[in-house]
Amino acid sequence: MSTAEQRLEEIADCEFTGKNVAGQIARYATLTQQLAHDMARELASAEEAAMAAMRQLKGHPMLSGVDVRWRARQVTRVLREARKLCEGVSAECVTFNVQFRTEFADALRVKRDGKPKDYRGKVDL
Repeated sequence: MSTAEQRLEEIADCEFTGKNVAGQIARYATLTQQLAHDMARELASAEEAAMAAMRQLKGHPMLSGVDVRWRARQVTRVLREARKLCEGVSAECVTFNVQFRTEFADALRVKRDGKPKDYRGKVDL
């Protein structure tokens, strides 16, 4: 199993149930942010490598009359857009965790003596 598959399995194993939902949300956001950051770094590397490889095709006899540089930019544009999407996912994961903590901050700060007597749900903060 590759590292990417292991990371996806770790992310899939994060369940928002039980007694520590805040910790599980933070773990989920961190794991997803790391995966998206790594994907963005890989796509940036692939973009540079693809551009360099395609530019070396300039002067190839089968591509006479073709603007190789323009076509290389068009092809690598797709990788650049994918990288930007991954960077956006990484940023939104941080926002997700911050927004959760902002919306439920009052409930997270309360010190409890034990289990709440009037709440019988499956999830607890």
